[in-house]
Amino acid sequence: MSDKAHSHSEIIQASWRRCQSFGLSQKNSPEIVKLDTGDWGDVRDRSHDLIATTQEQVLPFYENILVNSNSLVLLADNDGNLLSRWGRPGFINQMEKHLFDEGTNWREKYNGTNAVGTALQTGEAVAVGRDEHYLIANRYMTASAAPIFNSDRHLVGVLNISSDAYLPTSHVAGMVKVMTQSVENQLIIATYRHHCHMLTFNTSSDNLASQWAGLLVFNETGDIIAANRRADLLVGQTLVGLDIGSVTGISALKLSAHPEHHPLSFIGLSKYRLFGTIKRPVNRAIRSPLSVPFPISGSSIPSQKAAIKPSERQLQHLDLGDIKMQKAIRQAQSVVNSDIPLVIQGETGVGKEVFAKATHASSSRAHKKLVAVNCAAIPADLVESELFGYVKGAFTGANTKGSIGYIRQADGGTLMLDEIGDMPLHVQARLLRVLQEKAVTPLGSTESYSVDFRVICATHQSLREAVAQKKFREDLYYRINGLTLFLPALKERSDINALVNVLLPELAGEISTQIDDEVFALFNRHPWPGNIRQLVNTLRVALALSNNERVQTHHLPDDFFLDLRNDVIPLSSQPEVTPRVASWRESLPLLYAETEGNITRIAEISGVSRNTIYKRLRMLGIK
Repeated sequence: MSDKAHSHSEIIQASWRRCQSFGLSQKNSPEIVKLDTGDWGDVRDRSHDLIATTQEQVLPFYENILVNSNSLVLLADNDGNLLSRWGRPGFINQMEKHLFDEGTNWREKYNGTNAVGTALQTGEAVAVGRDEHYLIANRYMTASAAPIFNSDRHLVGVLNISSDAYLPTSHVAGMVKVMTQSVENQLIIATYRHHCHMLTFNTSSDNLASQWAGLLVFNETGDIIAANRRADLLVGQTLVGLDIGSVTGISALKLSAHPEHHPLSFIGLSKYRLFGTIKRPVNRAIRSPLSVPFPISGSSIPSQKAAIKPSERQLQHLDLGDIKMQKAIRQAQSVVNSDIPLVIQGETGVGKEVFAKATHASSSRAHKKLVAVNCAAIPADLVESELFGYVKGAFTGANTKGSIGYIRQADGGTLMLDEIGDMPLHVQARLLRVLQEKAVTPLGSTESYSVDFRVICATHQSLREAVAQKKFREDLYYRINGLTLFLPALKERSDINALVNVLLPELAGEISTQIDDEVFALFNRHPWPGNIRQLVNTLRVALALSNNERVQTHHLPDDFFLDLRNDVIPLSSQPEVTPRVASWRESLPLLYAETEGNITRIAEISGVSRNTIYKRLRMLGIK
């Protein structure tokens, strides 16, 4: 792939330059280049799974695209050959003769700038307006296309929607992206469903069935062997090759033992809480020795203590003794029943969403809904329709029943806009009007609906700096910034012990668990770059490794000690060890005795992972 561009205009300009280098004139007619019968048969055979997946498992969910608009869906292979098409015959007949025949090549060198060819060239989703086509002959249509990648992240084709109607380009582009991901998801499922576990996850338990949910595949040892692009986006990094336990904070054994279709929640490496469901392999079930299922956020599993449910937590429940937290809580309580908008600012993982929910639960609006929207997690092309709603037939691919949108869902309650700094500028303008007029107009409608809600925004970035850099509207900033609350980083808090004691009942369920004083001492010395999210994951791992026994320092994960930069277990304090002998079978029992069973220190000395040490100890019958 080449010519990766950073903006739509750059993509189109780069494509036009390539067309000129090919010797094309804007007055040229599209060149109809088709495969011969033999080659066409080979291409169809190689792409059989891609065609069948698109036609049988994806398009039926988007029939309204074909019914409600004069559109044509095209599927091409990774060389630009048109594999199949679906749409209204009347629309096809208006087009250049033979251009849309199966086997015709849509590369830029034959067809000029076009959505299929340009998406193939760049490896990116692209929308091409009427006058953006390089060839004048093609300027009767608009088109949006996105590349399709298989489970190994190899480009295998392109999905395209073309139309001769004046349809909102952004919504067509958004639908193409969602449809493309749906195809990719089905290709991943078909490849791994028989032998591997799958985790589907998203920003809410209500949208796990969404086509833009994250999907990852892990094997029996917990290695992530495949993931869709949405999964990488939600977590914030490439997932293939990582361990599922490090990504979710839940071990592979516990995930594999989790009931199918029963929601679970995790944070792990993500910037915010995610929700998911597990799907076990079709051909075999991996047995887990764990008899206690991992507790889920909001579940009805009884606790060893009378822990307050997260949904019922009010501001006073967050006061565990830290002065900075007390200040934020006091300020929030002073305006809790007013309509003064709040901005909650703090590092990733400090608990901004928890604070917002507690503010809502403490207010007179608590009997109504709190609608939390993560602005960074919704595809940019769909933010507007998700927030403001739309009427039936508002755009290509719109739900046939329409949607009221998140803002109207929050009527009477609270709207939380998480990562507000990532909201597109044009959506910021519409949101400003809604806040000023207390009314929202769905896409495709002329009717406005009155709304009454409290707005709480959360961000890890400085909105003032974003305003100065023209990345955030100044007028919207002063509209939402009634009171800014600053939540401290975990390393700055003086109530870590109390916080751990609050979290334990939620994480341990019915099991009564104790923590060594030495562990608490380490917690208070730790820099906690991942804040409360990291603390929760550390506790989860420690509870799993302690096997329901007292949590000690050797139950803490390895990366916990890496953050301490070796000052917790300095090299100089490592035990004097007998020079290594030929076999670990001989040296390991010595190390185990000399370190008093400290697995972390044994692993460091041996130069292998803790999991390897555990396996070897079991083989020797020591543990």
